[in-house]
Amino acid sequence: MLNHLILAVDYTNDWELAMRRLPLMLSLLGTKKLTLVYIIETHKRRHQEDEEGAVAGKLKALGEKLGNDLGVTTDFRVGRGFVASQILDIAKTIHADGIVVCNRSHSAAKELFFGNIALNLARMTRLPLLVIPIDRSSPSVEEEILFATDGSDASLNAEACFENLLTTGHTGRILWVQTDQASVDNEDVKQRVDALASRNPNAHRNILTGRAASEIIRVIETDKPALTVLGKRGATPIDSLPLGSTTEKVAGASTQPVLIVP
Repeated sequence: MLNHLILAVDYTNDWELAMRRLPLMLSLLGTKKLTLVYIIETHKRRHQEDEEGAVAGKLKALGEKLGNDLGVTTDFRVGRGFVASQILDIAKTIHADGIVVCNRSHSAAKELFFGNIALNLARMTRLPLLVIPIDRSSPSVEEEILFATDGSDASLNAEACFENLLTTGHTGRILWVQTDQASVDNEDVKQRVDALASRNPNAHRNILTGRAASEIIRVIETDKPALTVLGKRGATPIDSLPLGSTTEKVAGASTQPVLIVP
């Protein structure tokens, strides 16, 4: 489904911890090729290990190891500048199908994401973005794929992605958090959720009432799905987007991988 992914590398212990979840994610997404990307941040103080030749050598060695361990083809690219924008430029240049990044934030209570590379990518990308959390718990062994939807047109690509994932034999859950049971809009969403469930016999629906981000995060923490799929309303420049969308909050706070689909 996502044959060629960019993998953002940062060479920290936290990143290596997050990568324990990578094999399952690549299997779920049908990935056959990884392009490892490291961005030298030119606005920060540089060290000897940030020289392009040194970085390229490390990426090549890491790519060979991941290729052998994961059974995928690998390549690498080195960029210079601001991380999120450089990753997106490289993704466009090499025609990648999506991006993988790890995330260090796990708080739904605070708008703490400004400057977070994962969130900046989530705001700007026009490609699917897999956000893998840095978490010391073991990767999920559950096969359930969770699709959290608001029933809007912005969720249609994510819905199609969810249905594709279900063809691999995994079970699915369609989660909709409603805020007003009596609204006409809610009835339309309910019909869409029911139709999606009826088309996919290995998926069931779960309708809750409350605040969307809080309820989605609670379900993720309680049931630990292998992957949560969320829609996104489009690419927005970092400096003009207010903090706090449901997708941002869930991706930032989730302790399980989240796939954001524009």
